[in-house]
Amino acid sequence: MLSQMRQFVERTVIGDSVPRLARAGKSAPPALIRRMQEDAFRHTVRYAARHQKFFARKLKEAGIAAEVVRRPEDLGDIFTTPEDLLSHPPEDFLCREPQAVFETTGTGGEPKRVYFDHQELELAGRYEAAALWENGVRPEDRVVCAFDAGYWISSWVTFFACRAIGAFCSAVGKPAPREVYSRLGLYRYNVIVADPTWLVSLSEIAEKEGTVPVKLILAAGDRMTAAYRRYIQDVWKAPVILGYGSTEMGGGSGMECRERQGYHLDEFNFLFEILEPDAEGYGELVVTTLARRVMPLVRYRVRDVARFIPEPCACGVTLRRLSPIKGRRDEMVVMGAGNLHPAIFENLMHEVEGISPNWQVAVRQDGLHDVLEFRMELTDGIEASRVEQAVRQKIESRYPEMWANHTCGMYRLAFRFHRPGALPQGRKAKRLVDERGA
Repeated sequence: MLSQMRQFVERTVIGDSVPRLARAGKSAPPALIRRMQEDAFRHTVRYAARHQKFFARKLKEAGIAAEVVRRPEDLGDIFTTPEDLLSHPPEDFLCREPQAVFETTGTGGEPKRVYFDHQELELAGRYEAAALWENGVRPEDRVVCAFDAGYWISSWVTFFACRAIGAFCSAVGKPAPREVYSRLGLYRYNVIVADPTWLVSLSEIAEKEGTVPVKLILAAGDRMTAAYRRYIQDVWKAPVILGYGSTEMGGGSGMECRERQGYHLDEFNFLFEILEPDAEGYGELVVTTLARRVMPLVRYRVRDVARFIPEPCACGVTLRRLSPIKGRRDEMVVMGAGNLHPAIFENLMHEVEGISPNWQVAVRQDGLHDVLEFRMELTDGIEASRVEQAVRQKIESRYPEMWANHTCGMYRLAFRFHRPGALPQGRKAKRLVDERGA
């Protein structure tokens, strides 16, 4: 059950209208949003204490009564972690009978399973619809969504979002880009929704064979580098907007506006915290779901590292913004080159000619030395020595401190080349791996 304040606002101000919901998200006073969040947080904590075995056990172990909890900090060190979802049975988290299950698409290991009912999926779609509306999607538009539909939640939520708007939508799973390209003109798609790397492949086809009129491209799923975004926009002559979320969050929890200066967060359905922020405000993102009752998550540690952007956005939306994701707590590797995140290598590798998009960087140990090993698939008959030289030059020019550590012997560089298709592939390929403990 939603909090009384939330029910009142939705019933009297918004109703079933996506445009009104978009306007409410754009102009709601921050003080009102904070009050609604606090009210919803208290309801969620008390609901989970009554119905969720895992959370009730956590409260009992900490000696905290749910009735005295008003804000996240009142829970002290009580969190829900990805490891909790993996190590406990679903029954420890389920509060009522589910109607759908989705799996996470992490960079390795067993997937986490998250349960919903149909109403929760439709609600998630409705709020994504408001974000799409704010970015210009209208009932007359025709959307093709190429998010993977195999136990992944995003395509379902986008489908429900288009239904709420009244827009034509083909949620086609994740076919080869060529299949979608051949149908762009036939079905008159003018909004494309997909993963960044998939969009790059589609754009490479369109660059050679021609484009169709497109008004908006929405990307989410893996990291969109600045180089990827520039290339896709140059090909299609359309803005690329990024969304942010996860299966645990129920799909999207934030989306850029046309200013593209951070994600406007869905503060109606989530309460966000930044855990242990550093001097610049960067810390681990923690999320509490405020409107889910099948499997609510209280203070879920997302592992993404980001910060809140305090300045008002030029677009006028009052919802708080989250910075681009700096990295992940569980993907950061500390070695002789410095503190490494996958994004560093995505920026390095994008413009290297003669390699496939399927590459990996490994940190391993050779005696007393750290080794940074680039594993790449050669294409187009290019010589391995040329690729190696290009990577070395990019490290030196773009990351001078990282290169300085190399020249003074803090780590060694190594290169291993493969035929196309030889390296492991997955929905989210693990770009950076630490093999020193293997």
